Amino acid sequence: MITINGLRNGLWCLFAFAIVACASVPLPVERLTIAKSSVDSAERAQAAQYAQPELESARHKLAAAQAAADHRDAEEAARLADQADIDAQLAESTARAKQQEQIATDLDASLRALRDQAVKRKDSTQ
Repeated sequence: MITINGLRNGLWCLFAFAIVACASVPLPVERLTIAKSSVDSAERAQAAQYAQPELESARHKLAAAQAAADHRDAEEAARLADQADIDAQLAESTARAKQQEQIATDLDASLRALRDQAVKRKDSTQ
């Protein structure tokens, strides 16, 4: 037999279950902070000069992650923040690699010029 108290208790249980079931995933503040830090690090590594496409992708995904967080879409924000972090790390690594490549090319050119000078001096003294 169903009583008023039993019905009321059942409704309260149903209401409590609904609240717990609808609870949202917490916003990925830490992931957003890490992604922002990675983008800043890539910018300091001159990725804008050496890895523009990768840096732009990271910036775009970071902005989209922030927009998703503003709309309380925690899963999308977390996914985009992780992608922004990876793109920013790629931009930084690419920039650093291209800088090292430029340094090696410049050093090679300097060594070649010194070698040519040494050969000219050797030829002129003979």
